This record gives sequence, C-alpha cells and structure tokens, in this order.
Amino acid sequence: MLKKFSEFISGLSSNLQGAFWLFMSVFAFTGMASLAKYLGNDFHAFQIAFFRSSFSLIVILPFLIRAGLSQGGIKTKIPMLQITRGAVSAIGIILGFYAIVNMPLADAQAIRFSSSLFVVPLAAIFLNEKVGLKRTLATLIGFLGVIIMLNPTSDYNVASLSALGAAFAFAIAAIFVKVVSKYDKPVTLMFYSNIVSIPIMIIPALLFWVTPSLDQLFLILLMAICASIAHNFFIRAYAIGEASVIAPIDYVRLLASAAVDFLVFGIIFGINTLIGSSIIILSTLYIVRREAKIYKNQKKEIEQI
Repeated sequence: MLKKFSEFISGLSSNLQGAFWLFMSVFAFTGMASLAKYLGNDFHAFQIAFFRSSFSLIVILPFLIRAGLSQGGIKTKIPMLQITRGAVSAIGIILGFYAIVNMPLADAQAIRFSSSLFVVPLAAIFLNEKVGLKRTLATLIGFLGVIIMLNPTSDYNVASLSALGAAFAFAIAAIFVKVVSKYDKPVTLMFYSNIVSIPIMIIPALLFWVTPSLDQLFLILLMAICASIAHNFFIRAYAIGEASVIAPIDYVRLLASAAVDFLVFGIIFGINTLIGSSIIILSTLYIVRREAKIYKNQKKEIEQI
C-alpha cells in the first residue's frame, strides 16, 4: 500500500508534490510545538530545547550511519560555516521554545513567520542581493504587522521578544543555509545543527534540570521525531516545488496552532494576532511571488542569449 501511495505522489506534478510535503510538514511542526508546550508544564523551555536537539540527533543517527563519513554524512567542506550556522540555529531554537512554552502557539507561530521579512535586509547586506523599492515597502508593511502583534500600547513581555529574537536568528540561519546547501546535503545540515546545539543548550538546561519520567521521555522522543520529520518534509517540499506556488500552504500552520490553542489549551485567538499575522502573511506572499517573477524573467533572458 505504501508503494502504491509513493507511486501516486511521484506521479503528481512537481508543485503538487511540493505542496503535499509542505502540507504534511505543517502537521509535524504543529505536533512538535504542541508537545513542547505541553511539556512546558513540567520542564523549563531551555531543557525542552536541549531535549529537542539531543533526541533529534538520535532520530537521524541511522541515516548518518548509512551515509558514513562520506559527503552526505557528517563530512563537510565548510566546517566553520556549519558550526556558525548551528550556533545561530541553537539560539533560535532556545528563544523559539521559550516563546512556545510561555505564550499562545498561534502568537508564537505568527511572529515566527516574520523571519522571512528579516531575510530581506540580511540578504542585501551579506549576499549583495538587490532590494527594490516595492520589496522594501512590502517588508516595512510586514514589520508593521509584527508591531501590531507585539502590541506597543502594553508592556512587551519576554515571550513575545523571544519569538521575535527567534525569527531574527532563523533569518540569519536561512542566509547561511543558502550558502552551505550548495556544498552539503540536508541530513548533514541537520547533523551540524544538532551537534552544535547540544553543548550550547546543556548549560542553561542544567540550571533548570528536572529528570523526566518514562512517560515524559516517550513524549520527548515523539517531539524529536515530529521535529525531524517536519524539517525533512519542509526541505523536500522546497526542493521539489516552486516557492511562490507552495509557500501559502505553510501558513496553515497558523490555523493549526490556533486550533490546538483552543481545543487543548483553551486559548482564544486574539484580535492583535489576527490583524498582525494577516499583514505579515500578505506582505511575505507578495515578496515571494515578486521574487519568483523576477527569477523567471531573468531565466528567460539567459535562455534567449
């Protein structure tokens, strides 16, 4: 049956395949975040982040063993870039998990989506990408959505600022990914993300350490499996499909998080979250579609030469 299903998926167009894998990643990401928030009742966010990286490394270990020391395993031509990217990702994971545990999932996810807005100025600075007026305006409008979500009329809480910090860290990590993905495969990127994160996270985790029970260890392992599956599906989706076509599907994650908030944790979607996240989503979609259009035009010009 699995073989028939695999053949069915393979028979779809590239964009439909990409849309399918991205849609599946939404549920895996939501599952990971939901389990992290639930575990937050018993563990500090720093310890949960440590568990996530440690157990995720265990999950991908069989794939690393199969690949061995060769390219596509743990061998890399750019070790310093991988280590730096891993350190930045570790900071993003710590801040992101703190936000997930201490604020509504939907709010944390919505602010997390602002990561793509940070990529615009960072790409201009570090990758020398040209940023036009329309793209700049769309980015500024997107940040207006972030400000609405943070609600400047009230006190900024640590969780909201942590979510924003996580978005910024993941934006920097995305810039690194654009470089290192030219040299290494996804499993290698996942390996360095986890192996670098563990020693960074262990110190803050030990400060709040609580020894988990067997039931809690099962939930922690399940969270790590969800995280590994989500990242695998996410990478696969964008490797197959066009970003401008499939990107909107990722925003289903916001709806899924809002549903979990209401059904599991009894939290109702706030008006600031609704307005702010809508602005972030619309501005991000504009940027993605505009960049795809520019890329296609450039590709046509090259083909005509």
